[in-house]
Order: sequence, then structure tokens, then C-alpha cells
Amino acid sequence: MLKILIVSPSPKLSKLVHEFMPEAQQIRVSTAQEAQTVLRQQTLDLCIIQLPLPNEFGVRLARQCASQYPIGVLLLTKKETYDQIVYQVKEEGIFVLGIPCPKDMIYQALRCLEASRIQIQRSMIQIKKLNKKLHDDRLIYQAKLVLIEQYHWSEEKAHHYIEQAAMNSGQKKSVVAQMILDKTLINL
Repeated sequence: MLKILIVSPSPKLSKLVHEFMPEAQQIRVSTAQEAQTVLRQQTLDLCIIQLPLPNEFGVRLARQCASQYPIGVLLLTKKETYDQIVYQVKEEGIFVLGIPCPKDMIYQALRCLEASRIQIQRSMIQIKKLNKKLHDDRLIYQAKLVLIEQYHWSEEKAHHYIEQAAMNSGQKKSVVAQMILDKTLINL
């Protein structure tokens, strides 16, 4: 379920978002301080901030959301300040709309943010997989170095040994490599 943080002093925005995305869970707060508390406590998908906020304008909160959390950020600002806000957040990947604007523009912005959030999540999963593979490859490389240094084996023989031990034990090469590094592999 999509979780949206709405930061707005007015409940109208919450009603509009519910009209567009009735399936989404909304959390509405009216200040940046309340928003920061929610951001620390919950995992969210989107954050919509209607400027200006009480006690602060809200751009700093938007930047914090975009840089510290993997969520899409939509800033709604008056048309008079639109250019200034866009200039301030252009590097952070924050979507900005000048209001008033047609309802369908807000709907399209929300759907674009949701689509980009899905792409970000897919990319993060891919990065985790690649980091795991890199970690495993490093373990195997380090284990090969241990075998080469301690037993004066060739790189090919060390590689073959790790592969053979993995097949014989039914474990991954990285597990066998870790056992070699921990010196718990028997029959060396």
C-alpha cells in the first residue's frame, strides 16, 4: 500500500489526494517539525509539501526528504514563487508545481512520482544484488590469495579447489571462501 506524507496547513490537499489515490494511506501534518518526526518513524513512498508552512517555508524539509529518504517529493507553491523554488531545488530531483493549477496536473505529478519511486526501488534492489556479488567475489579472491600464499598453489588450482569444495559441500563458493578465510575448512 502506498504511504503518502502530506505536509500542509490545510486539509483540502489531503481530500484532493484521497480523490486521486483512495487506496493510499495518508499521514497529514501541518508543520515541518511534525513531518520530520513522521519521516524518522515510518517508511513512506511520497511526500507532498504545500508551501509556505508555518514556522518555516518548507524548502529545507523538501531537500531533507529528497536527500535522506528514498521517496518522491512534490512541492506545491504559489505561481509567484514557482521559478524561485524550482531554481532552489533543481539539483535534488524534487517535482514542483505552481498552484493554482488544474487537478489533472496534480494527478499526473503524483503518478509520475509514484512511477519514479518504483524505478528507484528496483534500482536499489539491483544495487544490493550487485553489492552482494561484489562482496562474494572479494571473499573468493581473498580466499584464493590465502591458498596461493599458504600452499603455493597457482591461481587456477586455488580457484578449482574452491569450486570443487563448493560442489562437494553443496554450498556457495562465497561460503567456502569465508570458511577458508576463517580457517574452518577441513582437508586443506
